[in-house]
Formats: sequence, structure tokens, C-alpha cells
Amino acid sequence: MHINVTTCYGMQIILYLARANKIVSSTELAERLHVSQRYIIHIVRKLRDGKMIETHAGASGGYMLKKDASSISIHDMISLLEGEAYIPECIKQGANDNLYTTLSTSIRYMDILFKTVTFDQLSGIDKSGRLSEIIRIVETHINVMENESCKKYC
Repeated sequence: MHINVTTCYGMQIILYLARANKIVSSTELAERLHVSQRYIIHIVRKLRDGKMIETHAGASGGYMLKKDASSISIHDMISLLEGEAYIPECIKQGANDNLYTTLSTSIRYMDILFKTVTFDQLSGIDKSGRLSEIIRIVETHINVMENESCKKYC
């Protein structure tokens, strides 16, 4: 899976706004994320059109989350900025059903995982860079998925 730079910065913008919990200017975002203000504005337009953030005009204007961070998942961000994951026709039409089954199952599990991790969970993680909370969230959801799969296939 490839996530482009715009999506990466889009997720960082949402995370920064979730942590700030206030109106943040494009200048502040550009300084904090170390990218140009022009690029921030480009990304913010997409996030605004996707109804994730709202803009506030004026001297003290800027951007703020439109939704609660608990209602924005990693999946929401990726599908807004990258589109939905899909399996190309060449694999669907190929003779190898195992490849198709493996890819479609993997995409389904990724979707479930990305839908369960929200930006409020990510913003609650300490700023020292520890990933223990994300790992706990992921392991919990993987265990749930494995239990559901076992019920179907065991």
C-alpha cells in the first residue's frame, strides 16, 4: 500500500487540529509541519470539501475540526485523499483464485483496522513518540478480527 505525501500531511493536519482544539492558522500549521503555507492551503481545501474541517475567515481566522476527532478514522482520511482500495481487473480475471482471495481479504482487514483507529485515539498518545497505545488498539482489533474469522472458518 502506498500513501502519498498529501495524505500524510492531511493526517498530520487533522491530528494537529485535534490536539489544538482551537482555530489554527495556516501559518502555524506550515511552521509546525515544516511545509509551505501554500501546500497547507491546498490540502486544507480537500479536507474542507470532505467536511472534516471548517475554515474561519478574518485576522484571527484559520482552521478547526468540523467533526469530533472520534468520528474521523484513518480510513476516512485515506479514502478522501487516495480513494478506496481496489483490486485491479487483471487480478480478478487471472487464473489464480488464491491471489484474489488473499488480496481481497487483506484489503477487507485493512479497511476494518483503519476504520477503527480514530484521530482522538491518536491525539491521546503522548508526544514522546511512544507507539504503545497504537499497538494496543491494533492488537485489540486484530484479536477481534481473528476471533470473528475463527467463528466462520474454524
